[in-house]
Amino acid sequence: MKSAEAPLKVTAKKTVEQLPRIRQGDIFCDILVTENIEVSGSQLFKDELFFPYVICLNQECDLVNDYNNGERNRDSSLLHLAIAPAFIFEKFLTGSHWGEIFVNGPTGKRSDTKIKAIIDNEIPRYHYLKFIEPEMPELIVDFKHFFSINRNYLYGKIAQRLCSVDDLFREKINQRFSYYISRIGLPIE
Repeated sequence: MKSAEAPLKVTAKKTVEQLPRIRQGDIFCDILVTENIEVSGSQLFKDELFFPYVICLNQECDLVNDYNNGERNRDSSLLHLAIAPAFIFEKFLTGSHWGEIFVNGPTGKRSDTKIKAIIDNEIPRYHYLKFIEPEMPELIVDFKHFFSINRNYLYGKIAQRLCSVDDLFREKINQRFSYYISRIGLPIE
């Protein structure tokens, strides 16, 4: 007799409230990030990276203050927002999630021990998102490759916000991100 696979546990939920401002845990679609600009003679070369999904990692209080300050340019306003790439989990499993940015082989299968640990959010580098809402994709956030993006650019993409992660879940994401970037690096032997 075959045993049934255990259902995947839910690790994220969308919030019902959609605000006109960016929130901690907002997930945006189709974001272009300028990587490099070079001028050679009369030609301008611009390298951009495309991310199908990114998640905002800034603290909620900083985002509220920034929004409330508007264009007053106080020192509590934000110039850039911290974001991390989020990938479709199935592409992550096949190793195709970075596209042409990095060359990766297959990561593994859901049944592999390492992948199970990622799904259970036991590996600090990654945060797995399985939403309650069936229309939402399974995503994997990679904290290793977080970066900043111009605040005004992301506000210009607010219509491309896929969702805002509910309070409880977004706090967990931020705790895990903070843990990852504050870890003590040890030499490889």
